[in-house]
Amino acid sequence: MAVREFTESDFPAVCSIYLEAKHDELQFESSVFYIVPLSEDAVILAAFKESAVLVFEEKEVLGFAALYGNQLRAMFVRRDVRGKGVGQALLDAAHSKSAELVLNVAKSNVAARRFYASNGFLVAGEIDRMYGETAVTYIQMKSSSLAANTRL
Repeated sequence: MAVREFTESDFPAVCSIYLEAKHDELQFESSVFYIVPLSEDAVILAAFKESAVLVFEEKEVLGFAALYGNQLRAMFVRRDVRGKGVGQALLDAAHSKSAELVLNVAKSNVAARRFYASNGFLVAGEIDRMYGETAVTYIQMKSSSLAANTRL
């Protein structure tokens, strides 16, 4: 098991993980979403390309995290290995790059919110973002040392 820097050869696996996990992220929303593949979504792809991307690999890529400064822009884990330490390893690696992280997580994604809270992230606010033509409410979270310095 290893977390390492992304290479271009990882892109097909990352795209597959993104498509599956993005669907899971939005499954509890009241709207039905068509998930645009990462390779076809110009905005998300541009954000991905300007990020520092880490992958978790154990014979094959099982998850990835994208960082931009101290913002954890994305962290997705293949469905069949969730709960087995992949997300934790990616989050720990992200924390090694930036001790204080901020992120947005879909409000309806209770499991992900619980995971981040168990890792010391605190709610810092809410924001609505568009996915396609539909607004999705996201919870803004900050690692506890950052959140302690923020009055909301």
